[in-house]
Amino acid sequence: MVAAFDGGEVSSDAGLLPLRQFDDSRGLTRRLAACLAESRQPGKIAHSQTSLLRQRVYQIAAGYEDANDADRLRTDPAFRLIAGDDAVAALGSQPTLSRWENAVRPREMLAMGEAMVGWFIKLCGASVRRRGEILLGIDSTDDPTHGQQEFTFFNGAYDQHMYHPLIVTERHSGHALLAWLRPGNASSAAGATRLLLRLMQRLLEVFPKVKFRLRADAGFASPEFYEFCETFAIEYAVGIASNPVFRRQAAPLQQRAQDAYYLSDEPQRHFAAFAHQAGTWSQPRRICFKAEHTAVGTNLRFVVTNAETAPEDLFTFYNDRGECENRIEELKNGFAAGRLSCHRFAANQLRLLLHAAAYNLVNLFRLRLPRRFQSLQIEALRHQFFKIGARFRRTARCIRIAFAEAWPYQTDFLRICRAVGPP
Repeated sequence: MVAAFDGGEVSSDAGLLPLRQFDDSRGLTRRLAACLAESRQPGKIAHSQTSLLRQRVYQIAAGYEDANDADRLRTDPAFRLIAGDDAVAALGSQPTLSRWENAVRPREMLAMGEAMVGWFIKLCGASVRRRGEILLGIDSTDDPTHGQQEFTFFNGAYDQHMYHPLIVTERHSGHALLAWLRPGNASSAAGATRLLLRLMQRLLEVFPKVKFRLRADAGFASPEFYEFCETFAIEYAVGIASNPVFRRQAAPLQQRAQDAYYLSDEPQRHFAAFAHQAGTWSQPRRICFKAEHTAVGTNLRFVVTNAETAPEDLFTFYNDRGECENRIEELKNGFAAGRLSCHRFAANQLRLLLHAAAYNLVNLFRLRLPRRFQSLQIEALRHQFFKIGARFRRTARCIRIAFAEAWPYQTDFLRICRAVGPP
């Protein structure tokens, strides 16, 4: 037995090629790169903006979330082919990527965020019109910080120094429509209506006849938020904290649930609604509540809404808000969106956008797969399809990519390649 490092150009990430084929045929990363102004000196440029952006996005998709990983992968044949600068001997190094991340300006990041909304419109527009609905989920999440990062502050609710990103997703497609970084001491709803305003104006231009619905937890319960939704005819369901007035309204039904539990020893859940106008509200609003009594005791939950849905159905709708949390969990854990380790706040905003772009690219990709693959999480996609060993051999006519003959997923891989081909 003889072992030697003479196998030629071999990569362990050759399964990313169908993802690049999907991206290239729809022009997704090209749209993002077009948002970036070129301020570098022409004679000193070795890597295009498109190449650097693709390098970062595809490395994140493959599980290499740090810019430091570029030093190990810059000569990898799969990434060289995917990033698109095949004429250069190597892709960008970690210092090159770090300088590039710190050079992007806020207005370019706004344009990148709008470009990702454009991805949604382009690839999901037909299904939105067919369904007649866009269902938005809005939530904030924590991103722990370390050292002297700009705008890192202590957040008492999370008991840590952190950033506090705001994420908006669309339920039916799973697309992250908005990913925006905020200082650590920002409240859950800080800036939400301002950011939603830009998003809604864009979506209403394209989908004027589509119904908009929105779900949010109690962190977004404010008169400003309700009035925003009502102005844009958004049907909303927002959690709201209990207070003495709400508890008095719910007391008879709660007592009935408690009495029924003691008689039957079975969990009791009752639903009802009432109109209420707080002192800071411009008009009365509908409060739906759930009165529950189980072995662990009494549980009251309240939701403010402008929907006329039956209270029980309204809670079923509201409880599905967890799907937004699932998408944020995949963005943070599967795509490492919490790796915002730059000193500058603006550079960390760009990193959040790059991680969201990797998530959206993979998400739109899997929506085009055969149905049984559409529910695969990123870890499963990497394990089964992206992390494929292959040898790359360049000839005068073509680049030949040789996969293992005994690879168990080759039939499924061919199906995927056909499914995500040119539209």
